[in-house]
Amino acid sequence: MINVNGDGSQQVIFVQVNPGETFTIRAEDGSLQCIQGPAEVPMMSPNGSIPPIHVPPGYISQVLEDNTGVRRVVVTPQSPECYPPSYSPAISPTHHLPPYMAPPPFIPNSHTAFYPPVSPGDIPPHQYYQHHIPPMYNEGKSVFNIQARTARLTWAPPAGLQNRDRHSNGHPLTCSYEVTLSDKGRNGQYRLIYRVNAVCNSVKGSCSEVGGFTTHSSTPDCPLPPKLSHRTKSTLTLQWKGKKNNIFRECYFGNQRHYKLTHLCPAMAYTFRVAARNDIGMSGFSPEVVFFTTGSLPHLPHAPRLVRAGITWITLEWSRPDGCTAEELVTYTLEIQEENIGTEFHPKYTGENLTCTVEGLKRSTQYKFRLIASNLEGRSSPSEVLVCKTSPDKPGPPSRPCIKGPIRPYSFSVKWGMAFCACKSNTYFCSYIYKYIIIMLPPRIVGKAKHKEVHLQWDCPSSEGACEVSEYSLEMREGESEAGEVYHGSDLECTVGSLLPGATYSFRLRAANEAGYGQYSEPTEITTAAGPPSQCAAPSLTLMSNTCVLVSWESPESSGADISEYRLEWGREEEPMELIYCGPDTQCEISDLTPATHYYCRLQAANQAGAGPYSDHVSCQTPATMPDPISVLCVLEHDPTESGVYTPSTCLALKWDEPCNNGAEITSYTLKLGEQLISLGTSTCYVLQNLQPDSEYRYIQAVNEIGASSFCPPLLARTRPLPPVPPRLECTAAGPQSLKLKWGDSSNAKSLLGEEMVYNLQMEDKNRRFVTVYRGPSHTYKVQRLNESSSYCLRIQAVSEAGEGLFSEVHTFHTTKSVPPALKAPKVVQMEGNVCEVSWESIPPMRGDPIIYILQVLVGRESDYKQLYKGEDTSFQISGLQNNTDYRFRVYVCRRCQDSTQDLCGPLSPSSLFTLRRTELTLPGELSSPETLKPSGMFATDERFAAVLVGAFAALSFLIAFVVEYFFMK
Repeated sequence: MINVNGDGSQQVIFVQVNPGETFTIRAEDGSLQCIQGPAEVPMMSPNGSIPPIHVPPGYISQVLEDNTGVRRVVVTPQSPECYPPSYSPAISPTHHLPPYMAPPPFIPNSHTAFYPPVSPGDIPPHQYYQHHIPPMYNEGKSVFNIQARTARLTWAPPAGLQNRDRHSNGHPLTCSYEVTLSDKGRNGQYRLIYRVNAVCNSVKGSCSEVGGFTTHSSTPDCPLPPKLSHRTKSTLTLQWKGKKNNIFRECYFGNQRHYKLTHLCPAMAYTFRVAARNDIGMSGFSPEVVFFTTGSLPHLPHAPRLVRAGITWITLEWSRPDGCTAEELVTYTLEIQEENIGTEFHPKYTGENLTCTVEGLKRSTQYKFRLIASNLEGRSSPSEVLVCKTSPDKPGPPSRPCIKGPIRPYSFSVKWGMAFCACKSNTYFCSYIYKYIIIMLPPRIVGKAKHKEVHLQWDCPSSEGACEVSEYSLEMREGESEAGEVYHGSDLECTVGSLLPGATYSFRLRAANEAGYGQYSEPTEITTAAGPPSQCAAPSLTLMSNTCVLVSWESPESSGADISEYRLEWGREEEPMELIYCGPDTQCEISDLTPATHYYCRLQAANQAGAGPYSDHVSCQTPATMPDPISVLCVLEHDPTESGVYTPSTCLALKWDEPCNNGAEITSYTLKLGEQLISLGTSTCYVLQNLQPDSEYRYIQAVNEIGASSFCPPLLARTRPLPPVPPRLECTAAGPQSLKLKWGDSSNAKSLLGEEMVYNLQMEDKNRRFVTVYRGPSHTYKVQRLNESSSYCLRIQAVSEAGEGLFSEVHTFHTTKSVPPALKAPKVVQMEGNVCEVSWESIPPMRGDPIIYILQVLVGRESDYKQLYKGEDTSFQISGLQNNTDYRFRVYVCRRCQDSTQDLCGPLSPSSLFTLRRTELTLPGELSSPETLKPSGMFATDERFAAVLVGAFAALSFLIAFVVEYFFMK
């Protein structure tokens, strides 16, 4: 920071060098002076101007002016809203210095100012300060009580300030601390989370070494409510935001920050909330929000309906438009048009209610109303018009009457307002009006009296010129009870209701005019008709047994006629009730009920006038009883308990359906085996063991805490015969790689049950486990792919319907040794003179047994081969051969068994034909070499001869097949 102060010619500039920075000054002699921060250096500006300041990249220079007129040059990092910590942001920058000027080559990467330094005596004492740099804080740091979002930091004061409490100049030494925290730990970028201010007299000390700690994991923060990003008639697309590194999960456990809901109802309100979840747990749910799907315009609403019309008000009601759901928000607009005032409708009400009272109307005036429905999609068309009229009001007071015309001796005329009336009097004085008292005739009944009401009528008395009757009063009395008024009005008839059936009532009438009420008429006695009986009292239920209930009741009050019958309805639990009794008795016995079942009933009385109301419901529950007999009992072919002890010959697997327990849990089942009773527990299946074949078993019953049920119908079951014994296993033929086995007697192939028996042949493998090699009904089997001269252990088992029998004893069979394989035809090579060499292929020793070769020859037309060679070599030379003589050579292999003196000879090889030919004389200097003689001609070798025979036979077969198909098939 650079402070600029002083007059116009010379100004003192204070340069504050922050910790870690270097301030470079060029003196008058050209030398450079470097000052390490933190420090405050006073400078003098000779001409009062602000010279350029060289700053490194990323910094800018600003001139700030405070309220006292002092301007300060501030060098700060280039960032918005960046001000020195000791100055308020209210200080506005007056102008900007050049943000960067390249420093001289000899001052790299430094803050350079070209001002001469000022001694302390050149400026006032209050403007020069000697600052002591706080020592570097590097000890006593510790972090503990680390939580998910909090941690406690402690430190000790720097060593240089522990024993000093005042500055050398006498000023108090204040030291505070400033703690910075980096939540990312990258590139040393720290953010200030709270100020502890490690500063002494505005001079900041060096930073301590960086320490690190890691907060614990926590559940995600509660996310914001979801927002609606898009909607249609049947879909809503929601989007929500959350904290970074949190995985948002909903019912589908997704991590997307938006979701599209489909298959929704149009114009429907849906409430949403969202929660976030990570590896630590799940956050709380966000506040609930409500969104609506789009819909169509409301249908044309029905016309509003008139509820009631007053003198100055009209109450209307209407219903929701067709197709609108109960959750859809619909707004209604009621429009009005007044009679004889234009043809336009004006809105009178807008809201969501289905009723409205329109006030402030004129009396006896016609109005027209129509309704418009609106939703989020728009407004509907107006409904049909409702025309209604307000009620008339009583007239106002007339004007003061006055005499019209001359006054006559016996009459005069009076007028008021727009009308007049004439009054006559038999008296002389016109100021008197005589009022007559009226005596009424008794009322009479209209039609027949009903059981609860009567209709009365009377005549209007003759007034004979007097004022007419204004009202009537009808009085009713029942027996000796006190009379009471039942009608008061001007009508000539009335209906009196709420009467008792078959009761006698007395009615009398009186009339009133201007003179008041007259006398009562003579009474009229009327007897109401008989009515249906009154409501019966609740019937009484008495349990007679577990399945029987006695229902009794009392007769209700008479309604003018005797009760003809009672109707009793009976129901079971929540099933509808049915009529179970109809008759004159006051009790009924109901039997054949289900134990431990809730029943309810009601009663109704009836007479010739009809049926009365039903009584209150009465309920009861029958007690529990012994279980029902078992209805289904069967024998299974397998073990239902999977105990592993089931054998068809000595066991029987029984299974039955659980009967109705009649209100008490079944505690056990009892099986009757002859005279023996066996308790089986609560399971519905059981395996009987240690039985004999063809045993007969009778009954089974269920038992609960009440008792035992009756036995079920007898079941005849028989055990199967014993499993078959294993057959005798023997080896009929043994080869080097196979064993032909035979067992049993094919003539007795049927089992005791008359079905074929299955045999299971097993052989021991290398792991000394027996593996099934054959399973079937055959009595022979050839085991192949064996090793020569090896021993094999085998056993056999017979299986029938009675079950699997035991395995036989283990039999050991041996394979024989293999004979040597057949060799290819030997090769014959003619040597010098009457000598030829016969060679053949070699084979290795067989399982340690040596191999010898035997060479045979057939000369000319002889019929028998003669042995030429026997030994281990693979070639042999023959001399003394004759010209123009055919020789046939063949060879075979013999295996000398070490464990016996027997030789195993293999098959003969194909023969090779050889004829000795003359050898031409060779020229001098030419080398003669033996010639390999090859057989010539079509039948030179046996192979060619066999091939010719096969081809000829195939051609003949094809020709015969063609002839047969051509002549016979067609």
